[in-house]
Amino acid sequence: MRRPDLLPALDALLPDLDVVAVEDIAPSINAAEFALRNGVPSRNGSADDAHILALAWELEADIWSHDRDFAGTGVPTWSTINLVKALTEPG
Repeated sequence: MRRPDLLPALDALLPDLDVVAVEDIAPSINAAEFALRNGVPSRNGSADDAHILALAWELEADIWSHDRDFAGTGVPTWSTINLVKALTEPG
């Protein structure tokens, strides 16, 4: 799809998007950093994605990522292939 073809699809998604202020997730950032630094799956100590984890906690949302750092944080994480499979398989 070219950009002009994408605009109607993106416009249709807008009502389903939530904008969350950084201040709303700030209280969870430290806990998210701790969870990522000490998570068994990655063991690399990276807390670069703490804002994403804090946001997922705040919205009770899943994460679409191939990053194993989110494993064990209490947030369901979907790889692309698993997401496509879940969305295309019946029932």
